[in-house]
Amino acid sequence: MPRLPQIIVADDDKTVRTVIVHALSKQGYQVGAATTAAGMWDIATSGRGTLLITDVGFPDGDALELLPRLQERRPDLSIIVMSARTNLLTAIKTQQSGVFDYLPKPFELKQLIAVVEQALSEQPNMPSADVAVNMPASISPALMGKSPTMQNTFKLLARLSSQSVPVLIKAESGSGKPLIARTLHEMGQASDNIFEMVSLSQLPSTAHDEILFGAEGLYHKSEGGSLFINGIEGLSPEAQMSLARSMESGRAPDDDKKAPRIIAGTHLELKLLVDQGLFRDDLFFDLSVGVVKVPPLRDRLEDIGQLASYFCEQFNQEFDAQRQVSADAVGYLQSYHWPGNVRELENLIRRMFISNNDISLSPDSLSREMNASRAHAQSDVRNTDSLGDDASRHIKRYFEALKGEAPAAGLHKRIVAEVERPLIEAALYFTRGNQIKAAHILGLNRNTLRKKIRDLNISPRRADYRAGG
Repeated sequence: MPRLPQIIVADDDKTVRTVIVHALSKQGYQVGAATTAAGMWDIATSGRGTLLITDVGFPDGDALELLPRLQERRPDLSIIVMSARTNLLTAIKTQQSGVFDYLPKPFELKQLIAVVEQALSEQPNMPSADVAVNMPASISPALMGKSPTMQNTFKLLARLSSQSVPVLIKAESGSGKPLIARTLHEMGQASDNIFEMVSLSQLPSTAHDEILFGAEGLYHKSEGGSLFINGIEGLSPEAQMSLARSMESGRAPDDDKKAPRIIAGTHLELKLLVDQGLFRDDLFFDLSVGVVKVPPLRDRLEDIGQLASYFCEQFNQEFDAQRQVSADAVGYLQSYHWPGNVRELENLIRRMFISNNDISLSPDSLSREMNASRAHAQSDVRNTDSLGDDASRHIKRYFEALKGEAPAAGLHKRIVAEVERPLIEAALYFTRGNQIKAAHILGLNRNTLRKKIRDLNISPRRADYRAGG
């Protein structure tokens, strides 16, 4: 009769340890437990255990510091790391250590059991020099946070950085896509080579192909390194063709140089553009080998305290000040929906340092600054061209980019949807998610509004609009 696998569970939290031991015992495994880093080391190095499930932080040390030496002593031992003390550095260290998997707390027991079954059916992973993950020069605020959604993002970035596959970063405006792309480059195998980036929204579509693939184009300049293309949804048809051909061949057009790793950024669902005939399907699939979805700030409000404190420390140095963010201020910041994400939070706190001399950033001072900013923005809107003028310029650029080719059928529906979605979202933000009031403002029947919300994939939850517009 085959010997049952023995699992070691190491965690100084009695509740967590007991729950995991009980769940694994019910699955038929032999389970032992350790409450300290030293205890975990003694059990594992004694030769016991087939699999180690360990927390990171113990009162007597950091498990991540022990793992490389433990793996030298026990190359047959598979390791799963779990931690609530996660950040990008934790994810990188676990990847460097060659652990089988890394589970950010909290996680579901069924997820742990599935990972355990997989780990026991495969050979232990050992770190390899050719897939090593490098430490980035610094951690951008775009990659800070302790929320479960950000922990999963860290884990995915660490995995992707050890590979050379293309990566698509999906995030709303203000989430720091360029900073995330640079960090991914610094963590990867091409970190010693050049990193180039371009934002397509700042360029005429007629120049895309030349800037990217011309004789002095960025594709050539980033040979063997990384090329980040932000706003990939706006890439001209001609440049889409060039990029698709280059990614298929692994070389730039008419060039023998080693192709760069492509990292693309977008705030849209590219698949919808593919369905509408506005984006090449082959290019979409090439870019989507690795997809990193960065959650908007409104979906990880628990990270705002850490981010606000970080920005306050940065501006204390810049302005030679000694200010702090009060607990009440953090609560106030968490009541806002942050359409501009991390960048909006950073700019708000910078303005607070410039506009007042309060020692502590309070809800009252934040409220005054945010209201003043909104009033200024509304004044700017009244002084700009009409919406019709903006739409006319956008549509004209779209037809110019087609270079005489006819657009795919259904253009009217696509254009209307592009305008309708932000209009409905703005009304919902203004009414704090009250669909009855939003329908009245828009002049729509409530059932009609509900259908449009569903068809346009707009969030119906009032909590998403609770801070108003």
